[in-house]
Amino acid sequence: MKYLLAVISLVLLSTQIDARNSKNVEYISLAKDFNNLIENEKYKPYAKKEKLAAQSSVNNLVNGKVKSRKKELALYLSRHKIAYARLVAEYQWIEAQIELEEDKAHDFEVSISKTESQIARHDADIARMMLIAQQEEAQRANVRAQQAEIEMQNSIDQQARLKQETEAAKRYAKAQAEEADLAKQEAELALEEADSLRRKLNSIATEQTDKGLMMTLGDFVFDSGKATIKKEATDNFSKVVEFINSYPDNQVRIEGHTDSSGSNQLNLKLSQLRADAVKALLIQNGILSSQIKSVGMGEDFPVAENTSNAGKAKNRRVEIIILQ
Repeated sequence: MKYLLAVISLVLLSTQIDARNSKNVEYISLAKDFNNLIENEKYKPYAKKEKLAAQSSVNNLVNGKVKSRKKELALYLSRHKIAYARLVAEYQWIEAQIELEEDKAHDFEVSISKTESQIARHDADIARMMLIAQQEEAQRANVRAQQAEIEMQNSIDQQARLKQETEAAKRYAKAQAEEADLAKQEAELALEEADSLRRKLNSIATEQTDKGLMMTLGDFVFDSGKATIKKEATDNFSKVVEFINSYPDNQVRIEGHTDSSGSNQLNLKLSQLRADAVKALLIQNGILSSQIKSVGMGEDFPVAENTSNAGKAKNRRVEIIILQ
């Protein structure tokens, strides 16, 4: 739009108006202001409609298409449109920057999740190595005890001392064995719990309801009394993602439900937080946010009696519904 300056110069020469005239100075200033806006590399992709409106207003004024009595108003409106176009461009530029930062934040969260997974696997490897080392130490302690018993038979004079050493060695070996066994049991329990949760997630069935095709997640997915999804469930959520990806054109409704324990207000809040947590995990796994709606239903829609622990456990659930 640099041609605007040349247009003004030609208009001034053709009408033989003194360049010192205040109106001409204002027109030149107006054109420069508009030219600065257009040439600003930062704002070039933005506010295109507003720039065109400002350009039309400036052209009409510079090309003498505005009546004399309306030039003051036209000059004011032109400056206003240029200023408005600059504000819109700044706003759109800021929006673009925010979107870029949000993309970076999402990538950072994904990187953190991967790192945490690697750390967990590393910790499990260390635990297994410690277990092996403890078992080897227990075996060595048993060998020392056996050697002590043999020495006791070979020296009657040292029998009492050897007996004490043997008993001490046995106690140590037993303690080491018990400690190794306990560590093994804890590791096995952790693996069993993770495997049990994985099997539960992989065995979840779908059912046709009047609301649509539904998949139900039990409260085993969450930490007790919280809206935090267990890490094992996070790592094994593929079946749920596959279920939703099978219906890419359908809206998905996530409903959180609780049992009747506690107040209605707390149950409603917990059910909403659990539904939101499932929605967030699905989004992390590539499901579009616009496809999902999460709703907390509280304790108002039980599927079993709330008079027993088994019934309450059935009522604590999150339902994922493919709307028909």
